[in-house]
Amino acid sequence: MDDIVMQAMQKWPNVPAVYGWLRLDGRGQWWIREERLDNPAMCEFFHRNYGRDGAGRFYVQNGPQRVYVSLDLAPYVASPGPDGWITQPWCEQERARAAYMTPDGMLFIEIGGELAVVDDRSLAGLVDSALDGWDGNMQNLPAWFTLPPERIPLYGETLPRLLAQYGIIREPKAQAPR
Repeated sequence: MDDIVMQAMQKWPNVPAVYGWLRLDGRGQWWIREERLDNPAMCEFFHRNYGRDGAGRFYVQNGPQRVYVSLDLAPYVASPGPDGWITQPWCEQERARAAYMTPDGMLFIEIGGELAVVDDRSLAGLVDSALDGWDGNMQNLPAWFTLPPERIPLYGETLPRLLAQYGIIREPKAQAPR
């Protein structure tokens, strides 16, 4: 998190959170209301100050204010890179630990302990190379996803069950006071 953000949080500790303004789509693009954010500096700021609270809600810490993020699919979007996976927003690069194929053809990976949807623009090539010979039938899903140098277990799973397994809230709402 940026130093200036942490300083603002200390200076103004009780700024109310914002809901319903910020969205991360299935390709790792930021949206403010219904407008795609194309400003590279703002996108980088969002990436650096992106986090998760204890309730499973993702947010961008914008100075003293927490702006909760609606997720189209998952908190991260992954695509293959020259040395492993590249995620949007950025997270520590670790090796993928598991892969999940949903009945409707979405591919997810666990990376850095978090769930990432594989960018649909990479999906066809990955399925052809990592699941060589798979006929597309979920009953015949291979046990392994092989994308050198990685060979990780592959499971069939639904999106709602994945979100529950990883404790992810896609549409954050303000929590009722106790």
